[in-house]
Amino acid sequence: MWVAAATQGAAQTPVDWRAEGSFPLQYIQTSTSTSNTRITNAIPYLGLTGTTAIYPDLYASLFANGGHAPLGSFPDTDNTFASGGSRVAGRWGAFSAGVSFEHIHYFQGMFDEETNIANDTNLFAGYRWAPNPGLRISPSAVVTMRADETLAVQRYSFSGRFDIEQRLTQQWWFLASSRFRRLDYVGRESGRREARLAFVTGLKYVVTDSMSARMLAGWEHRDSTVSSRIASRFTIGASLDFDIDFSRIGLPAGR
Repeated sequence: MWVAAATQGAAQTPVDWRAEGSFPLQYIQTSTSTSNTRITNAIPYLGLTGTTAIYPDLYASLFANGGHAPLGSFPDTDNTFASGGSRVAGRWGAFSAGVSFEHIHYFQGMFDEETNIANDTNLFAGYRWAPNPGLRISPSAVVTMRADETLAVQRYSFSGRFDIEQRLTQQWWFLASSRFRRLDYVGRESGRREARLAFVTGLKYVVTDSMSARMLAGWEHRDSTVSSRIASRFTIGASLDFDIDFSRIGLPAGR
């Protein structure tokens, strides 16, 4: 995970820092059997991750992020969040897998009233296939157990995702992504089940190695055993994104 070995006197393991963010302008329409809601979102997303090697091909990370979920991600809600957690993952060639723990606070609007606290435990795996420099194909899967602020389990979920990036010109890429999620609730909402299917497509313009712009449109349908939860969402928008690997640009790694 972007970690380089370093030695200074006695052997030490550096921490590589990576910052990412997204500044969107996004239109979201949510339709249910009883309502039709339209909102415009311009709330950014920001994240910071520190990663270190703990064994050959095995890495540990601490991360913090918050804001509004990035364009095209179809989160559980359209509100803001702040989260922090840790991750341990292995990478063997194009295949990676690991486990992560995340503590999340959800807020109404732009960090107004707190609406929910969640604790997620995730098992994840993914494969990144690049048959040529202009094509990237990335299937992935995540299994999640969500607990509330008292650590009582609320639900289990499975998510599968398939991403394609195809280079069109030196700077332009075509993007397409599909995702399926299955959620099974326990405890107070035992018996509730949901299935969500989403598609996103659009273009990406690469400005530099660390900055790009995306223009995306996406659709998600949510089916549920609770009729009021059945909904469809459509989104379209653009975002300016950055992904800065501090070790790549020559800044010293932390210890």
